[in-house]
Order: sequence, then structure tokens, then C-alpha cells
Amino acid sequence: MPLCALLFAATVEAATAEEIRKSAWVEATLASLSLEHKVAQMMMVPAAAIPQHPDSAERRALLALVRELGVGGIVLFRSELDTLPELLNELQAASQVPLWVAADVERSLGMRVPTGPVSLPDAMAIGAIAGEAGIAAAHFAGELTARESRAAGVHWAFAPVADVNVNPSNPIINLRSFGEDPERVAALVAAFVHGARAGGVLATVKHFPGHGDTAVDSHLELPILSRDRAGLDRIELAPFRAAIAAGVDSVMVGHLALPAFDSSLAPATLSPAITTGLLRGELGFEGLVITDAMDMTGVGGVWMGEAAVRSVLAGADVVLMPPDPRVAIASIVRAVGEGRI
Repeated sequence: MPLCALLFAATVEAATAEEIRKSAWVEATLASLSLEHKVAQMMMVPAAAIPQHPDSAERRALLALVRELGVGGIVLFRSELDTLPELLNELQAASQVPLWVAADVERSLGMRVPTGPVSLPDAMAIGAIAGEAGIAAAHFAGELTARESRAAGVHWAFAPVADVNVNPSNPIINLRSFGEDPERVAALVAAFVHGARAGGVLATVKHFPGHGDTAVDSHLELPILSRDRAGLDRIELAPFRAAIAAGVDSVMVGHLALPAFDSSLAPATLSPAITTGLLRGELGFEGLVITDAMDMTGVGGVWMGEAAVRSVLAGADVVLMPPDPRVAIASIVRAVGEGRI
């Protein structure tokens, strides 16, 4: 056998052995966790890497969520590059299970860390670049975002936005969308996903099933997307299908009602018909499903504990920023004990 073939075979064997070792570690770690800790691993809580006294109330509260409650990850908000490694190292050292670190990085890491990283333009500016140059720009944006994020300790990018901005009165998506043409948005979303995966982060498309044709902000109230099934297939779902085909790692489900799939007008985050039936069943998505932030008013005025339970029943793998993680964990654990989950 030629030397190159021997080296290749040895490399494949080593890689396979490493995957087996990692898989065994995952299974052993999971088996060692209590039910409460397993549920806590589904929670992600906010954090900001800004200069603060190590004994401040905010720092102690965050450490308690990691060390005592065992939450699965943190979501970075406005941070400073010099402070970020110190905070992440402290939190990782305090956690029994390695933490996921995520951030909204729609305009690169500079969206959350203004000084230091490259700041990219809004998605709509990339969407305005015609032809293959626009596709290349979206891929570059995804890979740059990924490489700078990983360098800073961020593993999970809450980007790109896959919403098709067909409503000029949209108060929350607008410039965050690649544009109003579903096919073009789909192509740019797929390119960003490919770039992000090449750079080594988990890519996330949002806000399923599509927040582009709404005139209200789901941070403040529940939007209703009143489009028939044919229209949804043609417009809202096209970029999500493209992202899934591109191998996107996760989908963020939005707080918006979709009467064509759920006549109860439950937000998609709490709707099995949308999260499981449409996303998992019809679109065939097999990756991670994460809710939009559960402290947003658009979740529908449901009590925080019940909202967490219903999001899991709907099909979520990760509960993002519950108002009180302890209440969310206790409520899900109780639902398991009662046989609801």
C-alpha cells in the first residue's frame, strides 16, 4: 500500500477513535446527571462581559446559575473584548458540564462586542449586492462571523435571519433581513450557513416560521401571520428549507401565531403543530430547536413555568432566557413527574 494511503487510513482510524471517545464521554456524563441537572442543561441564560467587581451581585447571581443550578449555556449581550476571556474562563471552570456560549451575531461578533471585532453591515446591505458577488459576500460574512466568534469563545451563532421582509411596516426585522425576494433570501441564507459552518460555529436560522410579514414586534406582543399554506410555502418557508438543505445546525422558533397550522393562535414556540408537525415533520429538520427568548411578551402571556413546559412539549430542545430559570426547571421536572413530559 502506498505511504499516502497508509497515512490516510491511520488518520481516519484516529478520527474514528476520537469520535468514539467523545461519544462515550457524552453518554457517561449524561447518565451521571440528575433529572434536575438534565433539565437545567436545556436552559440558556443571559450574560454580559463588562468590567464589574468579582463580588458584585450580578456576577454572583450568574455564577450561581452555572455552579449551583447547572444551566447548559449563556447568551452574550453587550460585552468588552478584554473582559470576555476572563468571564468565560471563570464560568467554564465553575460548570460541571462545559457550557455552550451563544450570541446574536447577525452583524458579526461586533454586534455584541463593539470594539475589536470586524463590524459587518446589516443583512439587507448584503442582500443588495447582485448576483454571485452577493452569494460570496454572504458566505464571507458567515465565515468571518464564525472565526471571530470562536476566537472569542463563542460556539453558537444566533444567525442568520431567514425572515423574508415583505412588510414595509415591519418594526423589528426590516434591515436584519436579506430582502423581500424569497428565492434570493434563501440563497443568501444558505451561503451564510455554509460560511458559518466552515468557520466552526453552530449556525441558527430564525425566526421560524417567518417574522417578515408582521407589523408588530414580538418583544412587545404576539404577531399573527395570516397567510395561507401556499403562500407560506412560497415565501416564509423557502429560506428555512434552503437552510436545512445547507445543513444548518439549529432553528430558532419565534413567538408568532400561524392560524394556517394552529387555529388556537398559540405562539409557534408553544405549538406542537408548528415546532414538531411543520418544522420536524414536514420540513424534516433533525437539528437543535431553540425557542426565542422566553422573557418576551410575544410568548403569549402564559405563566413562565407553564410556558417552559409547553415549549418542551411543542418540541424545543433549548429554552432560551426563561424569566426565572429556577421556576422553569422546577416546572419541567414536575411535568416529568406527572407524566406530561
